[in-house]
Amino acid sequence: MSVRPIKEEIMYDLLVLSALLVHDRTGYKLRKILETSLDPRRQISNGVMYPLLHRLEKSGYIELDTKIVKGHERKIAHITPAGEQYLHTLMKTPVAMDAKRESTFHFKFRALGREKVKFQRSVLQAYQTAIHSDIEVYQEVISHLKKIVERPERKMDVGWSLRTLQLELAVSNAKLAWTRSQLNELKSRSDDSVFIEPPKI
Repeated sequence: MSVRPIKEEIMYDLLVLSALLVHDRTGYKLRKILETSLDPRRQISNGVMYPLLHRLEKSGYIELDTKIVKGHERKIAHITPAGEQYLHTLMKTPVAMDAKRESTFHFKFRALGREKVKFQRSVLQAYQTAIHSDIEVYQEVISHLKKIVERPERKMDVGWSLRTLQLELAVSNAKLAWTRSQLNELKSRSDDSVFIEPPKI
């Protein structure tokens, strides 16, 4: 039986549960973790965060307790054994090649410290394959645009389209360079070991 890729509606489950695996957190703190893991300017409303937490609670993946934190009532989320198993399933599930692909890979990267090197390597290789696919698409479009760029009626639009694709290629090549660097660090490590060393930034 084939494994279905992660769907958009459960993408946030991956990050929330991996964050709770470290320690219990308030809904507010989980919302901030989600925001910083997406676009730096992306805001997650309470209307998104709390229905997500209540869905996870209803499914038995987390428990929500009310506690007093700094004089205020706060909902504290705690991952359950069922939630740990669900997280394990999400980590092993292939990433869907859709608009949320990049965010889903980033969420998986954040949780890789608890996985064996063999799995860390497989996630990085899947990401590498996805980026190569993007580059192939960009190059095909560039090839097409280069054929029509000299047409006077098209030059106004095509020139900046090519510059935008140039940016996309630069970003994709930077992602590839990062991925190769991570794979190189894992190269000499055994499949059943765990690699958790922080990078030098």
